[in-house]
Amino acid sequence: MQEAQELLNDSNKALAKGEFKLYFQPKCNMNNGEIVGAEILVRWEHPQKGIISPGKFIPLFEESGFIERLDTYIWEEAVRWLRNRIDNKKNVTPISVNISRMDVVDIDVYKILTELIEKYDISPKLLELEITESIYVDKSEQIINLSAKLMDYGFNVLIDDFGSGYSSLNILKDIKANILKIDMRFLESSSKKGRDIIKTVVHMGQWLNMLIIPEGVEKQEQVDFLRKIGCIYAQGFFYYRPMANKEFEELIECSPLDKNK
Repeated sequence: MQEAQELLNDSNKALAKGEFKLYFQPKCNMNNGEIVGAEILVRWEHPQKGIISPGKFIPLFEESGFIERLDTYIWEEAVRWLRNRIDNKKNVTPISVNISRMDVVDIDVYKILTELIEKYDISPKLLELEITESIYVDKSEQIINLSAKLMDYGFNVLIDDFGSGYSSLNILKDIKANILKIDMRFLESSSKKGRDIIKTVVHMGQWLNMLIIPEGVEKQEQVDFLRKIGCIYAQGFFYYRPMANKEFEELIECSPLDKNK
C-alpha cells in the first residue's frame, strides 16, 4: 500500500519531467523476419526506483483516473516520434498505441487523436490504435461507434487480446476493425482444442478481410503452427522483447521493413 501511494504521489511530477518513456515491441513477418510495425508500450524510468513495469503502475492509474493523462501523453509522444523520423528522412514504420477503457469513458478519444494527426501532419495510417477486446464487452455501442469514426478518418483499428473475453463472435459481427490480434494463451498447452480454436479464428478473420497478428509468440513450435495455418505476421518474445527508443531506431535503420502490410 505504501509503495502504491508513493507511485501515485510521484505521478504528476514524473509526467512533467518526462520519466514515462516509449518502449517499442516490433511486429514481424514470420516468413522473412521483416519488421512491419511496433506496439508502443510505456516504462517509468523513476530516478530512485529505476525502471518500473506497467504492471505496477497502470492498475493504480486506472483506479485513480490518471491513466487518461498518461495515455494522451503517450499518444502525442508517439506522433512526435513519427514526425521527427519523417523530418530527418529516417526509416518509418507504423506504430500502434493503446486505448484504455477509461479513455473511452472519460475523454474525447476521436477529437484528441485527430487533432494530433493534424497538428503533426502525419498520415493516420502510421498511428494504429489497439483497443482491448474487453472494452467492446463493457462499452459495446460506444466503442463500436468510436471504432467506425476512427476507421473512417483513416486509422487502422486493432482488436487487441482477441480470445481473452467472452463475446468474440459478436465483436467480429458488429465492429469495424482492420486487424485482429490473437491472444496466444490458447496455445499455452498443446491441446488440439486450443490449436483448432486458433485455426478457426484465423480463417474467420481472413474471410472477413482482416489482417491477423498473433501476439505473445515465444516458441519455434508456435511459429511453425501459425505459418502452417496461414498466418504471416506475429509479435512476441520469440522475435523481440520491448526495447527502448534508441535500440528500436537502430534496429529499423539496419533491418528490412515490410512495405506490404
